[in-house]
Amino acid sequence: MNQRVRCVWLAGWSADERCWQPVIERLPEAEHQVISFLDMPPSAEEIARRLHIAPPFVLIGWSMGAFLALQYAAAYPQHVTEVCVVSGASQFITQKREARLLERMMRRVTEDLEQVLQEFDGRLFTAMEVKCISATKRVIRGCVPDAKMLLDGLGYLRTVSVRKLAPWLPFPVHLLSGAADPICPVAGAEELAELLPQGDLTVWPEVGHAPFLSQPDRFVAWMKERCNID
Repeated sequence: MNQRVRCVWLAGWSADERCWQPVIERLPEAEHQVISFLDMPPSAEEIARRLHIAPPFVLIGWSMGAFLALQYAAAYPQHVTEVCVVSGASQFITQKREARLLERMMRRVTEDLEQVLQEFDGRLFTAMEVKCISATKRVIRGCVPDAKMLLDGLGYLRTVSVRKLAPWLPFPVHLLSGAADPICPVAGAEELAELLPQGDLTVWPEVGHAPFLSQPDRFVAWMKERCNID
C-alpha cells in the first residue's frame, strides 16, 4: 500500500486556516496541516515549530505563504518533496510605487483595519470571478485578525525576496498564477520560474489572486497532476 501523501498548507496575509478548506476537502486521500500567520511571526523557524505532520511533505504556499514556503524549503530541504507556489513571485516589492502603497497600508492598519481588509479582499478576485462564485466561498478568515500580526506580515512583505535562494532549490517547484492578479502580477512568477532549476509555471487567463478559491476543482486537478496524489 502506498503511503498517504502529506501536505502542509501555508496561508496568505490576513488569512486563517479556512482559506484552504475548499481544496483540502477535495483531497481526502492526503494528510493535511494548515498554518496561518495570524498568531505568529512569518518565518521558516516558526513554521518548523508548529509542524505536527512528519516530513517529507508537499509544501503549498499562497501569496505571502508562497514566499515562506520557498524559504522553509531552502532552510529544511530534507523535509520537502516539492513545493507549490500559488500567486507568488521572486519578491513582493519591485517598484517604489509599490513600496509607498505598502507603507500607506501599514499606517492604515492601525487606523481603520476593517476597511483595509475589505479593500484587500476586493482585490483578490476579478469581476468575472465575483459574478461566478458566491460570497461565502470567497471568505479567507473567520474574524478580524490582530493588527500587530498583520503589521508583522506587511513588514515581512516589504523586504522579502527569494531571488538568491531559488537557484539552489533541489526539488520541483510548481507555480500557479492568475493572469489578472493585481497583487502578485504574473511577471514576478515568470521571473521566479526562470530562476528555479526545476520550476514550472502555469498561468490561468482571467483569474485573480486566489485561483484555488475561484476554481477549486481545477486547482485540485492541477495539484494531482504534479504531486502524485491519488
